[in-house]
Amino acid sequence: MGGRCSTAAARDPSQDELLLDARNTLVAAELDMRVVSVADRVIDLGPGAGDADGTVVVAGTPAYVADKGVGASAGYLSSALQAATNATPM
Repeated sequence: MGGRCSTAAARDPSQDELLLDARNTLVAAELDMRVVSVADRVIDLGPGAGDADGTVVVAGTPAYVADKGVGASAGYLSSALQAATNATPM
């Protein structure tokens, strides 16, 4: 099974849609909550990261993760979801 992999430094978000349209699975470590808010699934790791390790705090849809409010990302994700809901269509 072929696929395309990119590193964080080389990742071009404009390519995401092309990868998904080609029925690829896209896994990304992402901090931009606007991107995270439109993901199919979110895995929030913590407490701590890197050398502090970290465990899965919560996993699910963006709304579920934001609603649980247990991870460090929940508040930011909740704000991004709210902003997307309040956005005026062009």
